[in-house]
Amino acid sequence: MKSAPAVALSILIACGGCSIALDENSGVYAAQPGKYDFLDCRSIQLRVDANATREAELSALMQRANQGAAGAVVSALVYRDELSLVRADQQALRKASDEKRCMPDIKPEPAATGRSIY
Repeated sequence: MKSAPAVALSILIACGGCSIALDENSGVYAAQPGKYDFLDCRSIQLRVDANATREAELSALMQRANQGAAGAVVSALVYRDELSLVRADQQALRKASDEKRCMPDIKPEPAATGRSIY
């Protein structure tokens, strides 16, 4: 009969291949080519905004997980792949936006309150 740490270690080793990060430097792309070709510019921008929000959430979760004792393992196994997928989708959305010649959605920076520029 195996002890609990040995079982946990064997599970981590078995699932290790499942957590290979897919990023722009690895040469593996998670987003399907042409996935967003059917969207109009407004729909593309809505998805870009949603992906940016999700990317920020995942980054914050990874930072918080890294503060714990086994945080690096949790971060790598749980959040890293999803973050890579979101980033791959962002690249595909930018490419679709460029191909459709969509105007960039430029948001003005919030004005400083209570300060005078003079």
